[in-house]
Amino acid sequence: MFKSMILAVAVLGLTACGSDDSEQSAECKKYLACIKATTPEFQATAEVTYGADGSCWNSDETARVCTAACTDGLTQLRGHHPDESACK
Repeated sequence: MFKSMILAVAVLGLTACGSDDSEQSAECKKYLACIKATTPEFQATAEVTYGADGSCWNSDETARVCTAACTDGLTQLRGHHPDESACK
């Protein structure tokens, strides 16, 4: 989880430029739902980056990086919370 949060900070640095406006990925929607269910104390921080209006969707390049980060983060959370239905 902490690896994903660190990656979120790195992604924020990548989003300073760009105007292609991508849409939030399904992977990030799922990741946010899992965060909400398992580690709600990180939800607000994650929303800023991965949410529908987050910095991830400012360009196609950052969208790809963020989607990969969401996929990795979701895998990690599933490992820590295998019975949480929001993470499946």
